[in-house]
Amino acid sequence: MATWTRHPQERDGEYFFSGKFVVTKHVLLELTQQEIMSIYHEIQRLVEENNGLDYLQVYTDEKERKLFFIDQLNQEMLESGDHPKEHHYCTLLFAYEY
Repeated sequence: MATWTRHPQERDGEYFFSGKFVVTKHVLLELTQQEIMSIYHEIQRLVEENNGLDYLQVYTDEKERKLFFIDQLNQEMLESGDHPKEHHYCTLLFAYEY
């Protein structure tokens, strides 16, 4: 099992990673369920502690693999009513899949 380290975010944000949690096929094939859920729970904890994060969170492991965890909509977008909640996703993917 890899050790995934989160990089400092480049800017503050108003993203809460509250949409449907999606992972790509490559992430499912290469990471354990425990690794995936550990990243997800860490982001949820940080969102709560910081009242939101930047839309892009970056993780790397000791093999220099890079993951992006991307939230699609911030709080303002959700509250505007212009974006249906069923289209709100937060996605965990490898950087090469972006």
